[in-house]
Amino acid sequence: MLNVFLNERGLQMPKGLMEIYSSPEVRSLEGLIYWPNRPDSNLNSLAWALRQLRDATTPPPDNYLPLLPVDDLSIACLPCSPLGVPYDDYGVARWHLGMIDEKFQDSLLATDVGQYVRSVAEELRARTFGLKRVGAIANRYYADYVEKGIRPRGSVLRPVQLACQNVIIVLAALRHDAGFDGLRVSIYLTCEAPHVATHEANRAMAALILCDAFQNGGTMEIRFGERGRENPVPPALRRFGRSIGKSLGMEDSCCITPLEARDLFLAVTPMPDELRDRCDDLFDRGVISPERLCFTLMSSIWSAIELDYIAATSPRIESILRGGAPPDLRRNRVAELETCRAAMMLGMLQRHIDNSDTAAQSDRGVRVFEDSVASASWRIRGDVGAAAIAGAPEGLVPWASQDREAALLSEDGYLITVPRGLPTPSDHQLVLDIQSEHPEAVVALLVPADMVDTVPKEIPLMVCPDRIAALDTDIERRLDSLRVGRL
Repeated sequence: MLNVFLNERGLQMPKGLMEIYSSPEVRSLEGLIYWPNRPDSNLNSLAWALRQLRDATTPPPDNYLPLLPVDDLSIACLPCSPLGVPYDDYGVARWHLGMIDEKFQDSLLATDVGQYVRSVAEELRARTFGLKRVGAIANRYYADYVEKGIRPRGSVLRPVQLACQNVIIVLAALRHDAGFDGLRVSIYLTCEAPHVATHEANRAMAALILCDAFQNGGTMEIRFGERGRENPVPPALRRFGRSIGKSLGMEDSCCITPLEARDLFLAVTPMPDELRDRCDDLFDRGVISPERLCFTLMSSIWSAIELDYIAATSPRIESILRGGAPPDLRRNRVAELETCRAAMMLGMLQRHIDNSDTAAQSDRGVRVFEDSVASASWRIRGDVGAAAIAGAPEGLVPWASQDREAALLSEDGYLITVPRGLPTPSDHQLVLDIQSEHPEAVVALLVPADMVDTVPKEIPLMVCPDRIAALDTDIERRLDSLRVGRL
C-alpha cells in the first residue's frame, strides 16, 4: 500500500520511514500508527487515513503521507519529495480535518519523523503514571492549603492545570528547589486539542514555568522529575523547542540550563518586531536581562505597547523595570512617573480600541461578540514620545474631548497620539507640528481626565477616563510587583 501510494503520486520514499515502521517505538504505538498493510476498514490503516484526509474540509497536498493521529480532528502527516529531485526533509506537519483558520493549518509538529515518533511513544508511556501522581499531589495540596486558605511558599509542590474552553491541555506539578536554587518540575503532561493551535499547550506551560523560575529568584535552571530520580526534559517540550529552533537538554538531558531557559523565554514571549529589536539592543548593551523583560511582559505588569513606549522614550527603563527610583531621588522619580503615566494611558487606549464593539457594526441579525476583537498595530516615535496607531474603528476618535470638535477616523486612516500626564506648552506645539507633517492622519494630545482645562481649545484632545491620582496608584502597584521580585 505504501509503495502504491508513493508510485501513484511520483514521490520518493522518505528516508528512514521503513525502519520507523519496524522500530520498537512504533510497536508501542500499535493502535495509533496508520499501517500500510492493514485492511481498508481498519481505523489505523493507511487507506482509512487517506480517505479521512481526502474528505477533510480542506484536503492536503497530494504528497502528504498520514502517519498517526494528533487528536480526534487532526493527523500528523509526512510531506514526501517528488521523484527526480534531491530529497528534502520537510519534517512532520499537522493537518486539520475540520474547518480551521488557514494560518493554523499545516503547522510544524516536528523537524524529524524519527524524533517525532520516538517522542510520542515516550510521552504516552509516562502519561498513566503522571496522571495518577498529579492527582495525588492535587488532593494533598487542596487539603493542606486550599481548604485552609493558606498561601504556599515557593518550595511547596504545587499542581498546575491549564485548560482551553473546558478542555484540559496541561497538567503539571512544580516547586522551587533550594538544592540547586532552581525550579523542579516533578510532573509535565501536555496534549494537543482540535481547537488549540499546534504546540500552544507546551508554549503556555513553558512560559508559566519560566515565569515561576524567575519569580522565585533562582538561577533559571529547570530540572525534571524528583530529586534522586530525575527524568529527561519532557519529550513534548523538546519537540516544541525543536519546532522553534531551540535545543533543550543538550548539556544535561534532565535539565534546561539557565542559558537555554533565557533563549526559550525570549522565544515564547510574544512581542512585536520593533519591540523585539529594542529589547535586543538593551540586552546587547547590558541594560537589562532577557528574563526580567520577558517576565514583565508575560505577567502583564506592563503590556507590549506600554513597554515599547518606555523602552523607546526613557533612558531609565532599567530603573523602572526594577521597581523605580526611591522617593528621595525626587528628580528621577518624577521623570519615571511621567513616562509611566504616558505608557499607561497608551496601553488603556490600545485595549479600548481592541475591545471596541465591532459586533454592533456588523450586518448580522444577532450581535456576536466572540472573536470580534480588533487588533490595533502601533509604532512608537521615541524622539517625540508619540505613538501611531492603525486599526482603530472608523468613526469618531476614541476618547474625544466633548468640549471641542472631534475628528473622524477614516477606514484607511490612522491615529497619532501624544500621551502626556502633565502636558506643557511645548507638547501643545508638538501636536500641531506632527499634524502639519502628517495631514492624512488624526493627531491628538492624550491627557488624564483632570488635565483637560490645561490644554488650549485649538489643540486636538483625547481624554483618558482616569485621573492622575488613579494612574499613579496603578503605577505604584506595578512598580511594587517588580520591586518585590528578584534583584
